[in-house]
Amino acid sequence: MPGKRGHGILLGIVLAANFLGLTFQVRSGISFPIREGLAAVFGGGQNLLFGSARAVSSWAETVGEAHEMRLARDDLRDRVARLEWELTVQRGMLERARGFTSLDAAAMDLGEPVSGEIVGVSASPLDRTVTVNRGSGHGIERDAPVMAASGLAGRIVAVGPGVSQVELLSSSTAAVAVITSSSRTRGVVRAADREDGASGYQLHFVPVGQQIAIGEEVISSGLDRLYPKGLLVGRVAAVHEGAGLLLEIAVEPAVDFDTLERVFVLPRRDDFTLGPEP
Repeated sequence: MPGKRGHGILLGIVLAANFLGLTFQVRSGISFPIREGLAAVFGGGQNLLFGSARAVSSWAETVGEAHEMRLARDDLRDRVARLEWELTVQRGMLERARGFTSLDAAAMDLGEPVSGEIVGVSASPLDRTVTVNRGSGHGIERDAPVMAASGLAGRIVAVGPGVSQVELLSSSTAAVAVITSSSRTRGVVRAADREDGASGYQLHFVPVGQQIAIGEEVISSGLDRLYPKGLLVGRVAAVHEGAGLLLEIAVEPAVDFDTLERVFVLPRRDDFTLGPEP
């Protein structure tokens, strides 16, 4: 109220001064610059107002453009991740086709994946689980395989209406039955503790005498009835003879779990069809 009253008094003074100036000019014929001064003042205020409006409009346009750029970036990121995932699946399909005398298309089909983003990470270094923003409302089921763009990431262990929990292969409780791509050696991959704290696997139950090459791909075999055959798990990083009759084989994960942001949940299948091994 005091501010509005002050503005009213000021406006009254300005109008009165303008009226007196005009009256004096008419009677005396002397030009008095009050009107021009007022015009300059109010004209400047008008210019300032328009300038502020233009600045606000420009800011709004910039914000809108930034939002559109973020949407375009996210869309591009999704497309790239999807293409990388499809490439990984195609590689797995070729691997699973090895040794088949007659290809069964239904057995090769992994189904349509559900894309999701990681929205939570477990604080426990042993319980390597993450939460994704997809749940039963999106068709997610318990034990459904989970892939990253670069390879197999884990499986669904708990499902809610809108979110699900994923047990990563880097967890101490996770395991996957595998086969090597060239030597066709079977085994089980589990997480291994590394001195540098990074994620790593170890290939278990491989007897001494097996010829396994460094860099050889390690893929899921399907024998655990959890993961379909042919999904990339990692690559052989080191091979050493153990104290017993088994080899110690280090496997570099195909997935960088520390930077994992987006995953693809495959439909759960209870009828994985296995072809004959070569």
